[in-house]
Amino acid sequence: MVLRVAVIDRDICNPDKCNHECQRFCPPVKMGIMAVEFREGEPYINEPLCIGCGICVNKCPFNAITIVNLPQELETEMVHRYDINGFRLFRLPTPIKNQVLGIVGRNGTGKSTAIKILAGKIIPNLGNYEEEGDKDKVLEYFSGTQLYYYFKDLYNGRIRISYKPQEVYLTPKVVKGRVKDLLKKVDETGDLDLIVERLNLINSLDKDVKQLSGGEIQRMVVAASLLKDADIYLLDEPSSFNDIFERMALAKIISEYSRKNKYVILVDHDLAFLDYVSDQISVVYGEPGTYGIFTRNESVRTGINIFLDGYIPADNIRFREKRIVFDKPLPSHKVEAIPILKYTRLKKTLNGFTLEVDEGEFYNGEVVGIVGPNSIGKTTFFRILVGELSPDEGEILVGPSKIAYKPQYISPDYEGTVQDFLIEKAGSKALSGQAVDGLLKPLNLYKLLERRVKELSGGELQKLFVTATLLMDADMYLLDEPSAFIDVEDRLTLANAINRFIKLSGKPAAVIDHDLIMIDAVADRIVVFKGEPSIHGHALEPKSKVEAMNIFLREIGITLRRDRHSGRPRINKLNSRLDRHQKEIGEYYFLET
Repeated sequence: MVLRVAVIDRDICNPDKCNHECQRFCPPVKMGIMAVEFREGEPYINEPLCIGCGICVNKCPFNAITIVNLPQELETEMVHRYDINGFRLFRLPTPIKNQVLGIVGRNGTGKSTAIKILAGKIIPNLGNYEEEGDKDKVLEYFSGTQLYYYFKDLYNGRIRISYKPQEVYLTPKVVKGRVKDLLKKVDETGDLDLIVERLNLINSLDKDVKQLSGGEIQRMVVAASLLKDADIYLLDEPSSFNDIFERMALAKIISEYSRKNKYVILVDHDLAFLDYVSDQISVVYGEPGTYGIFTRNESVRTGINIFLDGYIPADNIRFREKRIVFDKPLPSHKVEAIPILKYTRLKKTLNGFTLEVDEGEFYNGEVVGIVGPNSIGKTTFFRILVGELSPDEGEILVGPSKIAYKPQYISPDYEGTVQDFLIEKAGSKALSGQAVDGLLKPLNLYKLLERRVKELSGGELQKLFVTATLLMDADMYLLDEPSAFIDVEDRLTLANAINRFIKLSGKPAAVIDHDLIMIDAVADRIVVFKGEPSIHGHALEPKSKVEAMNIFLREIGITLRRDRHSGRPRINKLNSRLDRHQKEIGEYYFLET
């Protein structure tokens, strides 16, 4: 049985600029009642009255109303609900001792809510939003399941929680002092020196928290979580802001902690990282901001493929219309004879850091991926290309007359709407058919055109800036970390949209990113940066994807294979049979399995 109801996105709905036709044409109005109402200017849908006819959807000028299907039988499995039209969470992931449970799903489907429930920060109300959550009712609800024993120990204080929140960027606002002093204060295990070394925090110890980079803050907060003598470690998006080297170090230490008779639950959007570190996967699916449903725990390969397929075989449920499929690597992009960008060997010294760049060329219609650790000169290279910095040695022999550049750090400090922003940046191209079909609709920005830029989430803001950059009238496009804050599904859509848009425009682009799957999907060729972070960086010439990835993965010490079912890149477990075999034959990128 399926219950069809209308859902209003309050962030998009704008009653002050609306004629309220969604309300006037609602079928139940003939009976003196209506499913769609505005109470004190706020949109409201009476779910028991809604028949899911879709008229209100077609009448809404802001695309703020959608019809969603809710499995009716799940009403008995509702774990938490925020208010009458608020977000609903169905089921919970089940923690398993001595294993890392990874959680994968879109933003807004309840991952962080589930983590907070498992941490005891939210007592679930079991769907009764009018009452506070009751621990005894929770125990009764989960009676006879593994979660009963988990919550019983949690509520009785028999297990200790270490919780790393998602919003680490808020840390400098609430925590003051030197990193060394803060970590010493929370160290309950005596492993401070070991964890600081493993997480590459030695050079950060004497810094004040407000001086830290995003990656340093993330690793400091993870270190503080792991230094607590806890029974369960709940880590919400620990990989963000970190480069691939730091992510692999993080994965290894998290995996080791799970072997100490501990529970570890991990939420992340880096699919390769999540695949590598997890022992089991729980998928959460649903309508962002409306409801989320957790699947049972699955093996890593099965769980991630369920997410990519959008289909749960055991329940015969399809939650996405199309599968996400990764194309196999193609031969190097066929390029034109004349480069749009050509530079000699470059050298630049800045604040004690020296960057050397081998000579290279970029061609029209190709996307060049830029990979390497943090603080190795990738952004400095971009700044040289756009003219913000001049090289100390070497020169740009051939350069595009106009470059569109999305920097690493973006700001929501814009007073107008999404549509205003796009028109200001791109003019008439902003709402062209190519823009709408190639970028705005695939990236779910079309329905946000009337939303104010200041009200966007981090992921929505990132997609807006990437889109605005690609729509600018330019001869070349530079995108610095376009996947930041974006969930896993949108990352893959974004990679495909960027590559397709560049091919259609016939212009070149360069993309810096730390997500291996993102780079694999978006790049035709790759520039590898090597060296010693903050001291010396060396950018190699652009190489074919296979050659460059082999160089880069050898530096990290990992090997990649490609999953036969989905085609996605998978990191081999360290010292596994495949890992050893690929290293022996020198093929770090890819073997099929």
